[in-house]
Amino acid sequence: MKLLSYNVLEGALPDRLQAALRVIESANADVIALQEARHWRKRRQEVFRRVRRALGMRGVLAKANSGFDIAVFSRLPVVGYVNYGLETVFLHTAVSVDVRSARGQVVTIFVAHLRPDQPSRRREAELLLKWMRPYRARYCALCGDLNSLMAGDPVARARLWSGSELHRGPQGVIAAIEREGWTDCFRRLNPRAPGFTLGAGRRVARVDYIFASPPLAERLVGCQVLRHPEARAASDHSPVWAAFDI
Repeated sequence: MKLLSYNVLEGALPDRLQAALRVIESANADVIALQEARHWRKRRQEVFRRVRRALGMRGVLAKANSGFDIAVFSRLPVVGYVNYGLETVFLHTAVSVDVRSARGQVVTIFVAHLRPDQPSRRREAELLLKWMRPYRARYCALCGDLNSLMAGDPVARARLWSGSELHRGPQGVIAAIEREGWTDCFRRLNPRAPGFTLGAGRRVARVDYIFASPPLAERLVGCQVLRHPEARAASDHSPVWAAFDI
C-alpha cells in the first residue's frame, strides 16, 4: 500500500491544477491525502469531482474550519471516515479515513494540517494525539503538513521568508508524536537526507510527514520525498510518500 501526502497550495487554483495532477499521478499511490483543497466544494464540489474523475479513485472531501479542506482519494475500498477537527480549536482540520488493503487489512489514515503558529499548533497536536491514541496498536498512519521541524533536521534558514515560525526551530510537536510511539517513516529509512518539502522556488525545510503506528512501522518498505520536474510550479510543497507491505 502506497500513501502520498501533498499540500497543493490554495487548491492548486486557478492555473496549477493540471501540473499538480501530473505530480500526483507520477507517484502511482493507492491512497492520496491532499491538504489545502481550497474552493474545491464550490458549485457542488466541481473541482473535487474533476480531480476524482482524473485520478479514477474514490474520494472524500472533508470540510475545514478555515476553508482549506482536506481531500483523500483511494483506489482501495473506503470503509470509514471521521472529520475530527471540524468546529474544534483546529484552524484547518484533521480527519481519519479507513481503507481496506488488498490483503483485507483495515488501515486507518489520519490526515492533519496544523497551523503555523505556536502555541496554537501545540494545542492542535495534543488534541490530534488524543484522537490517535486508540489506534497505536493497530495499522494506522498519520500524514500531512504539520508545519513543524524535527530536532536535528537541517533547515536552509537564509532562504526562509521573513517572519517564518520556522526561524524559531523545533517547538516540540514532532518530539511529542514520537514520544507516543509513532515512527517518522522518512527519517527511519533516510537518516541523513534533508528531505526538504517546503519552499517557494528552492525547498528550505521538511514540514510534511508520514508517521506509522508500531504495527504499521514493521511493514514499512519505502519512504521518499517525491521529486518531479513540475513540483515547484504546482505548489510550494513537495509530496512525500510511504509504502507498506500490507
